[in-house]
Amino acid sequence: MRRIRLLAGATAAVMAAATLAAPAYAADPVAADTGRDSTQAAILAYRTVYPTISDSAAQLAAAQQDTRKQLHEKLAAEPQTYGGAYFDPPSGVTHVALTTQASAERAVAAGRALGLTVSAKVVARSYDELERLAASVRTGTDQLAVAAKGRVGIEVASNTVTVALTSQEAASLPGSAIPGWVTIVPASADLVELDICSSRAACNDSLRSGLSIRHSGGACSMGFTARSGSVRYALTAGHCNIGASTTWYTAGTLIGTMTAANAINSGPVDAGRIQVTNSTYAADTVGRIAISASSWVPVRGRAHHMSFIWAGDVVCISSRYQAPATSGNPCGVIASVSDAAQGGLTRYEGYDPCPGDSGGGVYWLPSSGERHAFGLHSRSIVGCNNTASTKKKAWFSAVPNFWNTMNYDLG
Repeated sequence: MRRIRLLAGATAAVMAAATLAAPAYAADPVAADTGRDSTQAAILAYRTVYPTISDSAAQLAAAQQDTRKQLHEKLAAEPQTYGGAYFDPPSGVTHVALTTQASAERAVAAGRALGLTVSAKVVARSYDELERLAASVRTGTDQLAVAAKGRVGIEVASNTVTVALTSQEAASLPGSAIPGWVTIVPASADLVELDICSSRAACNDSLRSGLSIRHSGGACSMGFTARSGSVRYALTAGHCNIGASTTWYTAGTLIGTMTAANAINSGPVDAGRIQVTNSTYAADTVGRIAISASSWVPVRGRAHHMSFIWAGDVVCISSRYQAPATSGNPCGVIASVSDAAQGGLTRYEGYDPCPGDSGGGVYWLPSSGERHAFGLHSRSIVGCNNTASTKKKAWFSAVPNFWNTMNYDLG
């Protein structure tokens, strides 16, 4: 059901956020980060994904993104009680999960002090425990693990591990094979493609998220740059690598080589690292996100833990695909932090990326305008710039699922 498409040239795609007036919204349904007004881009992203949201609710949701993450930092300081959080933009309510009544009451008080409307729920499992349980199903050998085929995710709202099964797979499992901490969800019927495929294709003065990168077998997009000690890496989707060792270029300029051991495409991880051997690129110390062919903004941070990434966050993608007469990076809203139907990848909605966008950097766009690395784009609904709202879905490999194990620093 998944297809890999290698396509040459196509151009990219998104309108900058303009006003909240209905005619402008109808003509310009895709929010974009232009490197300037991050709040307007976030407002339009919320309006795109939630068509019935009020203007005031969209404005408040966008303005409070940084504040909601302040609440996360406070609650996550006690990982044994923190079960994660999500935000409901139309209502303006921040939902948090805690494992004790006392911590739930402290969460409500902390949110009130920050000016947030918080609903706290006492749950059985912390987010860290959910991640351990999800990993046990992905790597297990029992009936449930075999039926799941890696389609395993996490849902904060129900405080369960989610497993996506077809109706036939679900019917074949005895009730005893499904633990109480597992929720069975329908496997998606949507056709999904790994988004492999100008001018981000003609930029070779520095490495930056969103550039077109190529090897002999096709093209993808560059994600973020990282360091491990003195070695610099360029990150892209793991499925983009072909063969035991693939040499990558940008605008005809050598980047370096990715080996098969450095490319992973399994479960929630679709990430690969190219060791930068070009001395000019390797000497650079700045992490960049392309906004256009000639402009960029710096990466200011990254998600250190999956519990930092919430449903309801506005994210944007910097990738190779751009359409004529438009600029900026398209934005959407996270709908599922760990989507079982796609192996635990994070789903975002409001924009439909294109072949060649794989590996592009997905980043958080808070009201402060300080962009934080959230992940690498992996796949989307088959098509390109679908206009139907039900088809504006994409998935990324979240940074915390691979970054920490590789001992990276930004830059």
